[in-house]
Amino acid sequence: MEPVTLTAVATAIATIVLTKALEKTGEKLGETAIQKSNELIAQLQKKNKLPLLADGNPQPPLDYGQAVLELKAAADTDTEIAQSVLEVEAAANADPQVAPKVQKLAEDINSQSASVINSTKLAEYIKNVFQGNTFIGTQNF
Repeated sequence: MEPVTLTAVATAIATIVLTKALEKTGEKLGETAIQKSNELIAQLQKKNKLPLLADGNPQPPLDYGQAVLELKAAADTDTEIAQSVLEVEAAANADPQVAPKVQKLAEDINSQSASVINSTKLAEYIKNVFQGNTFIGTQNF
């Protein structure tokens, strides 16, 4: 089995973030991406390796850098989780409407250091991505 890259992990996390964010707005992500991200979350819960991102606690700011590291570590030690990460990445990249949005968010997550991202600014950013607003300059979460 091929090793899980940080890009694959960031893509999986971006897919989970977008899935959860869009559930609240009533919009839909591709059905396959939703299914695969939910399967990944279920596996992580079952194996008690749930990163901060997917534990459903929206109160504290989310540390996406830490979530990437935790999911990468879980994927490196568990082949089922690694396979799920790769399946989420493949499902997200296969949907032509979802892929650019997930890839952009994955790039942003991947470029962040292990620092806390302001979840309110992230939510506004996701909302703007889906409404088609244009950004000039860098986004600081």
